[in-house]
Amino acid sequence: MKLLLIHADHIEWAAVKKAIPAAEEAGSGTADEALVAFCAVEKGDEKDLPKVVEQAAAEILNVAGQVKAKSLVLYPYAHLSSQLSSPGAALQGLKDLERALHGKLPVTRAPFGWYKSFTLQAKGHPLAELSRTITAEGRQPLKPRPAGKIILDRRELPPNDHRILGEDLKIFHLADEIGAGLPLWLPNGETIRHELVEFMRKTEERWGYRYVSTPHIAKGDIFHATGHLPYYRDTMYAPIDIDGQEFYLKPMNCPHHHMIFRKLVTSYRDLPLRLAEPGMTYRYELSGVTYGLLRVRAFTQNDSHIYVTADQLKVEFTRVLQLFDEVYKVMHIKDYWFRLSLPDFQKNPDKFTGDPQAWEHASAEIRAAMREHGAKFVEEIGEAAFYGPKIDVQIKNAQGKEETIATSQVDIVVPARLGLTYTDRDDQKRPVIIIHRAILGSYERFIGFLLEQTAGALPVWLAPVQVRVLSFTERNAAAAEALVQELRERGIRAEADVHDHTVEYKVRDAEVMKVPYIVVIGDKEAEAGTLAVRERGKKKVAFGVKKAAFIADLEKRIASRR
Repeated sequence: MKLLLIHADHIEWAAVKKAIPAAEEAGSGTADEALVAFCAVEKGDEKDLPKVVEQAAAEILNVAGQVKAKSLVLYPYAHLSSQLSSPGAALQGLKDLERALHGKLPVTRAPFGWYKSFTLQAKGHPLAELSRTITAEGRQPLKPRPAGKIILDRRELPPNDHRILGEDLKIFHLADEIGAGLPLWLPNGETIRHELVEFMRKTEERWGYRYVSTPHIAKGDIFHATGHLPYYRDTMYAPIDIDGQEFYLKPMNCPHHHMIFRKLVTSYRDLPLRLAEPGMTYRYELSGVTYGLLRVRAFTQNDSHIYVTADQLKVEFTRVLQLFDEVYKVMHIKDYWFRLSLPDFQKNPDKFTGDPQAWEHASAEIRAAMREHGAKFVEEIGEAAFYGPKIDVQIKNAQGKEETIATSQVDIVVPARLGLTYTDRDDQKRPVIIIHRAILGSYERFIGFLLEQTAGALPVWLAPVQVRVLSFTERNAAAAEALVQELRERGIRAEADVHDHTVEYKVRDAEVMKVPYIVVIGDKEAEAGTLAVRERGKKKVAFGVKKAAFIADLEKRIASRR
């Protein structure tokens, strides 16, 4: 079977003319946020059609999960193959495929046996990367293709798209030689990332979190034990053989943190335990799905795992919501909402393992915490993680598309699998409950959203360069460089522009780079020991500013994160 899979914002189709006498009843249809599976059943499929259908269904669901499609469309498309099966076998295969997918996601099928017209708004994936040949043995490997160039097409992007800002402001770079989805932080970007990591560490330590550091790899046994491999294998990189044992690049930090819990906790007196780490993780994303900083293959999570008793769950989850509010207020993140993802034991019981009563308790505690906190949220049945209910922080990106910026999940399954217990007041062993929590999500994705929400004009405390000092003439270069050195010694990120350009050119360049403060030193300023200061967003230049006053005010603004 030939498949061409396209993640579409929208598709609509209509039957135009019969292609074969045995065509189905004519029809039209539409779908949004759908994975569209253009299908062609081939002659070779007829000898083992049920197995081919099984393999095709698995492949479609795998890709749908990776791109987070909300529905499926099966679209008979004979043009994919020159070795088509008989119409009867083809129709049977399509019906069987539809039945195999039913109940996993909403499925719509375009009519078989018709020439159809369709309109498709796709997400820009390279179509060849999403085409497959499915046999009874599974997906056949695609022939290697030369690596494509990573090219940013600006023509239809809004000016605040983070990819444009990232390139113009020299924040990150995607190099062909390194690979898609593997961003390189340039000095400006690494400064932003470092400031965020430090801000979160100070904030979280104030809230009682304890920081740890863990390796980038782990034995495959731990991922089998937690149950991650069955659910995440397709998004994990291939294992590495070390001394005859399989090791994996970690797709998440939790197994490592669970081993630290074992070392630190024996009694209820040790709980709650709040562990935190800016942990680097790796996940295999289709290269057609990666873009900018919002979907990458290597990313650093603002990660935390909070280990609690059942009685502590609601209180600690409320504290997480309060921390969201505090951090997002500082970041000026607005227009976000929460999505409460709950299990669906009726339609998809195999996905949600563990004790149903524990699921019910966790879901009720989260819902109660959300309502008492007054958080804006919607409920999504069936979207819970395999190990527990969760909340996602939803926001719209520059394209108007809904994205998840951060998450908090309750884990009631993995503790039992790993034997993560504590001794209660009655000296009885009890399984701990874990809150997986990432306030900023990944630093990569958060910086992408931050760039789009601020159009690159980051607040002064986060700006990679906070002050640029310009010399009016060559005579003033030494004074400009001396001021820069003094600012740096006070912990202020400053740089000098003493190049042989006009001051107008230097000012314009600093404005393009969205530097918060531009200071000009000419003969008058050098003689009087004063500064000419232009603040970002203000046309009026302040002349005669005392150096000490400027530095004191700047330090206050940085410290208060205004």
